[in-house]
Amino acid sequence: MRVVLITGTSKGLGYELAKNYVGSGSLVIGISRHKPAIYEDNYHHFIGDVTNSDIEVDLVQFIDTLMIDRIDIVINNAGTGSYGYHLSDVDPDEVLRQLELHCVGVLRIVKAVRGYISNSKIVNVTSRLSSIAQTQRGDFTGKVFSYSYRIAKCAQNMLSLCLSNGSELLGATVISVNPGLLRTDSGSSDAKHSAEEGALAFMSVVNDANENGIYHAFGDEALY
Repeated sequence: MRVVLITGTSKGLGYELAKNYVGSGSLVIGISRHKPAIYEDNYHHFIGDVTNSDIEVDLVQFIDTLMIDRIDIVINNAGTGSYGYHLSDVDPDEVLRQLELHCVGVLRIVKAVRGYISNSKIVNVTSRLSSIAQTQRGDFTGKVFSYSYRIAKCAQNMLSLCLSNGSELLGATVISVNPGLLRTDSGSSDAKHSAEEGALAFMSVVNDANENGIYHAFGDEALY
């Protein structure tokens, strides 16, 4: 049975991913700060916060109770939108909070589960707004988005590249996936896909991706 670990499974994309992976016959380990939103035999829920330094030890202890020896897919999805659309209203503390969630939190999860990774896929949920290349060429000119969210997701992209070039995850495939413009609580005003549609497209990309890199769930351009 394929084992999939997903963070941020209480709602939105994470919930839809967990539901669909369970439905496809996988054993799913879901992580969120809240009580489980899914109650199925093949779903195991860990209540935890990826911004908490204790999560590494606590998560390993939880996984050990499940008597599994590997995790085939790790999806780092936990995240939220932010505020501060102009320099004058950017809160440096919020930038730090977003970095802790979107970048350091991903690092904590990967460090926690590295003992279960062998020829596995590590999947980090990225965003168009994290792309230095797209920002430089003016894709977002005339639009306003959160400084802190964009900075944090960009840092996550660098983490993905570091992991893919590291020496301790040999055999693992590390990818970043842009899920597209989804109508979720933190979705942008121009969102056009439901979370369920996004989850199905996302899963297809994860299934087919065999090389490190950045991908788009709906086949659009994706750049670091």
